[in-house]
Parts: sequence; C-alpha cells; structure tokens
Amino acid sequence: MSSEPVRVAVHDLWKTFYFYRHPFHRVIRWVTRGRHGVPTPFDALRAISFEVPGGSSVGIIGVNGAGKSTLLKIITGTMEPTRGSVQLKGRVASLLELGTGFHPLFTGRQNIFYNARFLGLSDDEIRDRLPEIEAFSELGEFLDRPLRTYSSGMHIRLAFSVAASVSPDILVVDEVLAVGDAYFQQKCVRRIRDFRAQGVTFLLVSHDPGAVKTLCERALLLHDGAIIDDDAPAAVLDRYNALIARKKAESDYFAVEREAGESRTRRSGTFDALISEVELLDAEGRPARAFLAGSAAIVRIRVFFFRVLESPTVGIVIRDRLGNEVYGTNTYYQQVESGRWSPGQTLEVRFRLALALGPGEYSISAAVHSLGVHLFDSYDWLDGAVLFRILLPDDRASLGVVYLRPEIDIAAGPAANPATVLAEALGALPSRLEMGAGGDQYLRAGWYATEGVGQEAFRWTERECILLLSLEGPRLCLEAGVSRPAGAPPVEVRLLGLGRELGTVRLESDGAWREVAVPLPADFPRGPAHLRLVVSDGWRPADTGHGPDQRLLGVRIRRVWSDDGPR
Repeated sequence: MSSEPVRVAVHDLWKTFYFYRHPFHRVIRWVTRGRHGVPTPFDALRAISFEVPGGSSVGIIGVNGAGKSTLLKIITGTMEPTRGSVQLKGRVASLLELGTGFHPLFTGRQNIFYNARFLGLSDDEIRDRLPEIEAFSELGEFLDRPLRTYSSGMHIRLAFSVAASVSPDILVVDEVLAVGDAYFQQKCVRRIRDFRAQGVTFLLVSHDPGAVKTLCERALLLHDGAIIDDDAPAAVLDRYNALIARKKAESDYFAVEREAGESRTRRSGTFDALISEVELLDAEGRPARAFLAGSAAIVRIRVFFFRVLESPTVGIVIRDRLGNEVYGTNTYYQQVESGRWSPGQTLEVRFRLALALGPGEYSISAAVHSLGVHLFDSYDWLDGAVLFRILLPDDRASLGVVYLRPEIDIAAGPAANPATVLAEALGALPSRLEMGAGGDQYLRAGWYATEGVGQEAFRWTERECILLLSLEGPRLCLEAGVSRPAGAPPVEVRLLGLGRELGTVRLESDGAWREVAVPLPADFPRGPAHLRLVVSDGWRPADTGHGPDQRLLGVRIRRVWSDDGPR
C-alpha cells in the first residue's frame, strides 16, 4: 500500500438514469405529482468505492456500457452523481470524449485560452506556456483555423497539448489517445511517463491492453456498473478477456491454490475439454524451469475431453513478468490438424521451440477452444500455468523482439480418470448446488441468470446445460419444474456424463415444482463429474408478437444434489 496521501477518493458512488417510454410521460408525472408516468430507472454506476494515492496510475477497463466514461465524468465534475461522493486533492486535467471543453467555432489558439482557463490557468500563465503548447501540438498554421475544420487526430493533439501544459496533480484520460496517429500516441505516452515520474496521479480508461499494462500499475474492472476486480493489470485484463469470451457460458474464474510457494492459477471456459497438464521440458524431455537464452524447449499440454469435439485448437501464450504477451500460437494458426476426440480421451500436444528470449521471468498460459481464438468456443483457458526463467548464455546483451518457430507433435495422451482430472484441475466440487446460495462457477454453459431469492431462487436452463457436481451417492436428484402452455406434453430431461446416458427424468408441463431422481449406473465413477442436461422434446414457444421467450425451451431448477435419496 502506498504511503502517499490519497489524491482521489470515491465512496459509495451511484448514478441512476431515468428513461420514459414516451416524452409525454414526463408531463403526466409532473401533473400527477409522480403517481403516473413513472420512468424506468437504470443504474449506470452501483456502489463504486476506491482510493488512489498520490503518484499512482490506475487503469479502468470494462466492456462497452460498463460505466467507465460515466465514472470519469463524475470524477472530473462534468456530471453529478445520484448519491455518493468524490474527493479530489489538487489540480485536475482531463481528456474525456472529443469536444469536451472546446468550442468548434473558435480557432485552435482561442480554444487554448478557453480550455486552459477551464483547467484553472490565468491568462498570464497561458501566455507563458503558449509556446510550449504550440510546439507540443505541432499544428502550425492550423492553430489559427476554426476547430470545426480539424480532424479528430488534430483535435486530440490540441487537447492533450493543453492538458500537458497545466502541471496537473491528477490527469484523467478517457480512451481518446486511440484516435491519434502512432507518432503522437508515443509522444503522449512519453509525457505521461514524465508525469508519473513527477508524482502525478493518473487515471486511464482504455480498451487497449498494452496501454493499461504499460502506463498503469493497478487496474479496476467495471461490469454492469460495479467494480468486480481490483488487481494488477495483467490479472484484471485476463478476467476482462474472460468476460468477452464467455458469451453464453458462465465463465467466472476458478482460482486454484497450487503447492506451497507457488502462485494461484485462474481458468475459465465451459470445461467441455479440460487442460489436465501443462509442463515445460528441456530438449531431453525433462521438466525444467530455467533455460539459457536460445535453448530448445518443449511445452507439453494434455487435454481431457468430456464431450465429442472435432479439431479442437490447443494454444499457448508466453508473457513477461509485467504480463505483456511475448509470443503466442496454436494448432489452428500452425495448420496442424488435431483430430476427433471422444469423452474420456486425452490429447497430448507438444510445442517444440527455441526460447530465444531476453533474460528474466516468464509465464506460459494454455488454452483449448475452437477455430483461431478463444473468443469463439472457449473450452478452457488456464492462466499462468508455468513460470520459468531465462538466463543469458554469455555476457553479450541484446535488445529487440523475437519470433519463435515451433514444431508441433500430435499424439494420444495416457489414460486418465475423469474424476481425478476434475479434482486436480478445479479442486473439490460440491455434492449439492442451490441456485440462490452461490456456487455459480459450477454452472458452466446453458444457464440463465438467477431469479427469486433464498429457498425460492431458481435458474432457467437452455435446451442443454452443463454443471459440475461431486457424485457422492447412487442417485442424482433435481428439484425442477416446467412452465408451458396448457395442453403441452410432458418434458423429458436426459442426464449425461462423459458422453454416457445416465438416465432420463419426466416433468409435467404444469409449472409445479417436483423432486425427481435418476439412479446412477453402478459402474459410473463416483466423485467429481462433468454433467450435461438435455431437454429432448422438439417443442417451440409460440410467438406472442413480442418475440418467443427462449427460457421456455428449457426447465426451471432450484437445486441439484447427489445422495441416497430426496431431501
């Protein structure tokens, strides 16, 4: 924790917007004193709290609509919060969306005075710094032309030049640097680094992982208006990538403790295929964690399958100690066919390459997915699976980037017990899941959000859904219900594990909750299991004019458990 005094303090910040279905409803609400025409509230920010010590640099990331720009607007005072507080200590310079603090009819030179006054400089201070601003912007004769004639890149040059001249205590930047050309971006990055060396507090919103890793020492991840992660940039960006990649899957990270002295690893995916081993070997096939630069190495990855997959892609990413990606490839990019794999089988992939890396510490992450990148069907992403060190072979130093050319071997791996694979990869699994009591990470693909609270909480499934459960007894039990129009036939739900049919349960379509059970085959292994529920009928919901409710294709589930009988 930094010993510097807090420059930015945000406490329990909320921002709620109200949306009316028709503009006339505003009048109705005013005339009826709020009894009618009630708007729909939307919480853009929810209970945001964090502190930034002086001299710190914090990146704020999140998917579109997460609330990033709204947060910066409140911090810089261009928007008022619904409730909560923001405390700033020192002069603030901000670069928000294009147009903020500038007038399109004024010339560039006039806008320098206009905007610098807004940032707290007197006219005398502006005149003293005008040559520096003009030189940094490199706009030349365009400074005497109206701002409306500027391109977006020229606009950013002017805005950053003014902000960089005010000697701020706090600098706030919202994505706008991505608009400029590469030359000016690098110039801005150098100035920001100068600010950091001078102890300026820096807040950055960006979708560029490289910018966040390079310029920030800490990152906040916003999602649906709330902070869901606050950590080092590399770790937060990995979770951000999982939010993008998960689509239908519930891709919250598993955090798994390794042996004493090693770091925690995190993973995401549907787990239709699971990375059961990542190992780094030397040229003779022996496990190793230190290599001379340029030495030959083998990255061995074993993947265990819980369903039939055709041509799965297996890949690796090597990162340096700051989390920057040094090199990555996969079987798809290398045009190596991986084959067809069935439940219970193990695929072994070996990447043979020369570790032509500079000295330092590195990590290897591994992934199995479809097609070229894990943003399609992400089965398993294992972050930081192996740590290793590169040593110089002699006293000759070097600078620059690297390009690795791997050779890849494809072969069947050794037989493995599915329960053992799950236990070693994910740790202990529960034998009972209740939809309102946590444990969402054990529900993988095919589940809608929780509805209801407490004992009444439930989730809709899609036609197929996946869950992880420890099978401790001879029966797999569900408390489930089906909601379909009157006269709809009963629904059959098939339960499968490792591609095997475990049994079928029958549910009436009357909306009532029922406890049903499937006796497990005597030879099906007990312990951690990867299970699939499939609604086997071909019914489709009628289109009511507002679009079919796709939830009706599945079933409602309150709880799932494995024991000797019902509750």
